[in-house]
Amino acid sequence: MTFSRMESTMEDAFVEWINTFECKSSPIDTVVELADGIILSQVLTDIDPKWFKQITPTETASNWVVRFNNQKKIHKLITRYFEEILGQDPELLPTVNVSAIAKDADQHEILLVCQMIIAIAVQSDNNRIYIDMIQSLTQKSQHCLMVSIEQVMSHFNNDYEPSPMNSNNNRLSQVSSISNTKSLIDIDMPYRYQLEFEKILDEKKQYETSHTQLLTEYEVLRDRLVRFCLFFWC
Repeated sequence: MTFSRMESTMEDAFVEWINTFECKSSPIDTVVELADGIILSQVLTDIDPKWFKQITPTETASNWVVRFNNQKKIHKLITRYFEEILGQDPELLPTVNVSAIAKDADQHEILLVCQMIIAIAVQSDNNRIYIDMIQSLTQKSQHCLMVSIEQVMSHFNNDYEPSPMNSNNNRLSQVSSISNTKSLIDIDMPYRYQLEFEKILDEKKQYETSHTQLLTEYEVLRDRLVRFCLFFWC
């Protein structure tokens, strides 16, 4: 199965995001390193320690049966979280092939799990922390992760057209159509914290405007100083 360019971009974004978590046992270079479920469980525990529990690393984690059990446990907790904590029907989510993750470290399926996790993060009680973490990433990664969140949440919106995530080759095709974070929010994101994102973006815009004004004032004052010095020495 071909790993598309869009999925490669999404992988880079999730690797960058996961590496911002201090709780992880080690940094990762690729999502393949998430196949044993250890780091995913650490990230989930950071998001909601009351619901998720860390999976203890073992020497047998390289055994596909152990990886299968780990991923099965994680997937069960994720789907129950959507249903019992967020009040969203997990049956509407795309099916994750846990066996493919355990046996082949299938990147397509691992990305699906990552997308569900980040959708949980921005809806959790500490969502502001994870929103800030997203905003600390490169602009390219921010765009990709916002598209990821939208793709997951679109499954819970009856008015939204079917997401291309149902096709392995087209899951991430929306990335090229999103030019910036604000454009994604204007699509009327179907999750509880849209207003939180909008507020943060407005604050960011205000800071940028203030910064531009200060730079302009600085240039004016510097020009006046130069003129004064020239006049004085002449």
